[in-house]
Amino acid sequence: AIHYNPAGLRKEGSELLVSHSWHIQDTGLTQLAYAGRNAGASLTYFSAGSMEGRDEFGNQVADFTAEDFALSGGYAVKTGRLTAGGTLKAVRQRIKASLASAFCADAGLLYGFETLPVTLGAAVSNLGTRVKFKDEGFPLPLVYRAGLAVRTGRGFPAVLAAEADFPNDSSAVFRLGVEYTGVKSLALRAGYRTSPESQRRAILGKGFGGTSGMSQLYGFFMGFGFNLKPVQIDYAMLPYGELGSSHRFSLSMKF
Repeated sequence: AIHYNPAGLRKEGSELLVSHSWHIQDTGLTQLAYAGRNAGASLTYFSAGSMEGRDEFGNQVADFTAEDFALSGGYAVKTGRLTAGGTLKAVRQRIKASLASAFCADAGLLYGFETLPVTLGAAVSNLGTRVKFKDEGFPLPLVYRAGLAVRTGRGFPAVLAAEADFPNDSSAVFRLGVEYTGVKSLALRAGYRTSPESQRRAILGKGFGGTSGMSQLYGFFMGFGFNLKPVQIDYAMLPYGELGSSHRFSLSMKF
């Protein structure tokens, strides 16, 4: 909720979550988050792994890394069928010995119909200052989102979701997903995300021999979750063509 739409922070009870993604090319993403009643906070850490260093003449020097930190705090309120939320974030980035920081905010809305099993959502992420390394600055990745979720009946207990993302640095991205909960304590999930053709060709290595097997599933997501109340364990796999696959795990506890 803190990352995608802070309006989702409006919930009963409390939840603590820790997750880690073994991403492609030795990169990794770790997140720790807490939500209770109407408020929540999270800490996100991204590491680009070890990268080979070169000087201005192309000679090899000591390896280096790049990393990002983000500290977030959010709050949500509800009036009638409408829930609104906001998040403030402090971001710090480091590349070798160079540091940069920025401050930004997210905002979101959720609306649940009284007579229909449908929820509508909208959000904007990363409204804030520019990130500046030395003399060069660049904007944060601003993203506008809109989506809906439909809950099915008992015959096929599932959630169907659709979302459209409009980032400031690329074309629109569309997402579809489904979660099936017809098996006791088990959730099965799958989804698909579109991508610009140039990005897709690069990821799949088209023009350089191509790919086969699981690599061709770039854009698809698949995973499952175990609800062992009060603990929940989740896993997802994301194929990235010639670059390999990303594996995401999370552990959460509700109390």
